[in-house]
Amino acid sequence: MADDEKLRVVFVTWDGGGNLPPALGIASELVRRGDDVRMLGHEAQRDAISRAGLEFTPIRTGRDYVSAEPRGTVDGTFGLAAVFADRGIGDDALSMLAERPADVVVVDCLLWGAQQRLEQAGARVVILVHSLSAFFDRNARGPLGLIARLRGTDAVAAERGAALELVTSRAELEPPRRIRESVQHVGFVWQDHPPVAAERTAVPRVLVSFSTTSFPGQARALQRVLDALADEPVEVVATTGAVDPSGLRVPRNASVARLLDHAQVLPTTALVVGHGGHATTARALAAGIPVLVMPMHPLMDQPLVGKAVERLGVGATLPKSASIERIAAAARRLLDDRVVADAASALGRAVRAADGAVVAADALHADHGRGRLPVTAS
Repeated sequence: MADDEKLRVVFVTWDGGGNLPPALGIASELVRRGDDVRMLGHEAQRDAISRAGLEFTPIRTGRDYVSAEPRGTVDGTFGLAAVFADRGIGDDALSMLAERPADVVVVDCLLWGAQQRLEQAGARVVILVHSLSAFFDRNARGPLGLIARLRGTDAVAAERGAALELVTSRAELEPPRRIRESVQHVGFVWQDHPPVAAERTAVPRVLVSFSTTSFPGQARALQRVLDALADEPVEVVATTGAVDPSGLRVPRNASVARLLDHAQVLPTTALVVGHGGHATTARALAAGIPVLVMPMHPLMDQPLVGKAVERLGVGATLPKSASIERIAAAARRLLDDRVVADAASALGRAVRAADGAVVAADALHADHGRGRLPVTAS
């Protein structure tokens, strides 16, 4: 690739768990094409970004954040809002641009303060949406957006000031609504390897996967899921994420690990039970696997992801407080329902037709040269 065709990109992310894989996928695709790519993120993300072979710069002026630290509902909400409203992360990005210019800055959709700081400095900003865009639109106008406004950041204005929004989800998962012209759904970003269609084993395998971000009540919900599946004729593989596995009662038909590459088990999984995180749900649907969603937090995207799963007929939703009996009955129904299995299989075939990272990289290249040059911090 000639130097004048090379795209220079800075990604700005934060330690939010499932928000990182789509950014890594797109960044890696750009590197594969010969583009110049750097990533700014929290120190907790260093290893994952470096393992992907990407250049990493830690956030220094901006607020630190570690998603796995336990938090209550109130302090967790205010802590997130403080990160989202933080303009210091934008200052860190501008320092990177002062050292080495870039053509575009791809900013996580929740980092409103960084978006606004960069837009006001004259940078061309592309927002990376790592779940349903409807959720982030509502979030900007909801409690988190209100707290951000009280901290001096207008989330709605930041969102509207971007040149482009790349949504790493599928349009059919969105609730019916009018979508802005700047929004482009690129599809799910594949992780590591192209997804394959799952095949059921003689003893059906159930993957139980809860968030790497700590949410109130998550450990209790995970234990109820394990208890619900204990007497079912299934093999359970559970990844506990932010929950310490040593505190769980593990039934004989289950194996438990804090972290496990889901690519190892999804090809032979019949059902995924999770919190409704978009990244995990997307991987399950890409393999054509039905999903039972138990949202862990009402202000996250999880309830909306659960509703999308139900609306498309590829799974079901239960509250995180659901009883052992309700969880067992829902899992049994999803494992036995041929209509749900067929719907999940059809959606999986559609997902596997195109990698969202390739579509997103194409969109960034198409946008190249249309915007303003970044400026340095004053």
